[in-house]
Amino acid sequence: MVIVSGCTNTGSTTPVTQSTTPRTVAIVTTAIPTAAATATSQAQTPLPQITTVTTTAQVAYSTNDINKHFIDIAFGPDYSYINKWNKELVDIGISGSYNDADVILVNNFSRLFDSYSSFTKLPSELTKERMTANIVLIFMPESSLKNINSDNSWKVSQNRETGTINYIYRATPGQFSSETIYINSDLKGDSRTHWILRALLYDLGIPGETGSYPDSMFYSESDSATSLSKIDLKALELLYGKKISFGMNLTQVRQLLQVYDR
Repeated sequence: MVIVSGCTNTGSTTPVTQSTTPRTVAIVTTAIPTAAATATSQAQTPLPQITTVTTTAQVAYSTNDINKHFIDIAFGPDYSYINKWNKELVDIGISGSYNDADVILVNNFSRLFDSYSSFTKLPSELTKERMTANIVLIFMPESSLKNINSDNSWKVSQNRETGTINYIYRATPGQFSSETIYINSDLKGDSRTHWILRALLYDLGIPGETGSYPDSMFYSESDSATSLSKIDLKALELLYGKKISFGMNLTQVRQLLQVYDR
């Protein structure tokens, strides 16, 4: 058996973390003739059998890659400076037309967040039916969301193609005593998972988007991601680490991270 395989390692200086990209290679196996077959026709050469398998090519992210991604997602139309929470514990409440899967999703996210945040922590178990938590997620049908936004005082996250509302919120930079986000309870499947997480991440201080990483939770052209990618997690770790402070503006962050272009 002859095995032909390949794996490339591409990346810029100072690899920090990795994402994976499937790569197809071929395994070529050659049948060994039996004694009887050899006696019958020694001149025949058996044809190779081709089997395709999938291996993983590693792609490394440099510190500069992570810093640029951070700047893309940490600033948005409503936020011109860093809006991370400074509290040691940020409580989360949930109400409305949620289901058990939603609760599990938020609890799992909270534990993941806690493993990357150096100071601020989220509760390991979600507080149900509470309207006084630091972050309150209220699930309502889209028709009800439109009624809430009747005075147009709320910001709306919606599908650019269909107009479907994902969630609505008030843009209140620096007002971190209590934040309420209304999520469209009509959403299903991966889209529902994606926008629950995006709503939470928005309220944790990540309002922006990226056009550079299709696997990112913050990729502007898709809502299919149901988990944070490797570079997303590094950006989250940077935001809730000790280098980045609440209130820093874009210029200050660029200088700190030595990122001078998009």
